[in-house]
Amino acid sequence: MSERNHHETIIRCEQIEQLAVLYACDELDPGACAALEAHGKQCPACAAVLSREARMHRVIASFDQPADTLDRSGLLLSQCRSELAEALDDKQARADQPGWRAAFLPAAWWAALRGALVYHPALSMAVLVVAGFLAGVAGQRSHVTSPVSPRPVVTVSAAPKLTEQQLQSAASANVAWVTPSGSQAPTVQVQLMSQTPMSIVGSPDDTDVQRALTFVLANGQRFDPGVRLDSLEVLRTRSSDPDVRRAICTAARTDHNPGVRMKALETLQGLGQDALVQQTLIEALANDSNSGVRVEAINLLVNALRADSQPGSADPQILSVLRDRLRNDPNNYIRLQSAAALRQLGSGDLP
Repeated sequence: MSERNHHETIIRCEQIEQLAVLYACDELDPGACAALEAHGKQCPACAAVLSREARMHRVIASFDQPADTLDRSGLLLSQCRSELAEALDDKQARADQPGWRAAFLPAAWWAALRGALVYHPALSMAVLVVAGFLAGVAGQRSHVTSPVSPRPVVTVSAAPKLTEQQLQSAASANVAWVTPSGSQAPTVQVQLMSQTPMSIVGSPDDTDVQRALTFVLANGQRFDPGVRLDSLEVLRTRSSDPDVRRAICTAARTDHNPGVRMKALETLQGLGQDALVQQTLIEALANDSNSGVRVEAINLLVNALRADSQPGSADPQILSVLRDRLRNDPNNYIRLQSAAALRQLGSGDLP
């Protein structure tokens, strides 16, 4: 059964379960709301779903929220808003100041050059070629005047050659997709900066490439978030590998940057049936302080529960976390999704 409103919006019965949650939260545009209500008038079963979600939303909204209990006077919220406003004003003031002096600082030049190299692989290769040429010329000249030779650049590819000592000596890194001349297949280039710089080039399933990328993830305090995000983007293609999956799960639980944790969970899409992945989702939903990470975790967990061929055999730990999030999570969407998951699992806790 389907309906079409004056904006040509089509609502189908199989869409009701997902749209009902958004409808109850008042997150649909007016046209979609009108189409959904018109459909409900024609389909009693779908009308019952809409009514159930609206009733559940009212019940959840009636729960005392942790923020309401801890800050009844609103002083904490007012202080946070004030500090945020001051931080935004300070940032704007710095942006309005003349920046011609800062533009000539070495740090500014290095930041601009690094961004260009990371996001323009062709330029990166060209710079490396020029740098290699200049290093060769300088090496020849220094050979005449001094016995000290320039530090070699170690290129690692094909057979596994990357040692643990080389990894531990890396102080920073760059990750980029590059397409060699005359080839249509892109490869991964991982540059590890140390006293002896290393450039690892190979496909995502190359042993040395995987070791370098998983090392970057495991040492987040040493490498900046952009490099860790790039590493996750490459490892996404290898998430079926147990070692890679274990590294991604560790990043999702322990990385200090919420953007990296969220990206790590996104990389685990479709792997929710795996025991380690499911445990990672449960821990992120129960313990992560960032609501965006918890939203990503509940979405992946709900999708995994829907794909479960035996929905009645839910892990008691999952039920416990979902019940806790239903009553205590400050994010309304997470509470609604927790309620939907409990209902799907046949929990008797819901009204």
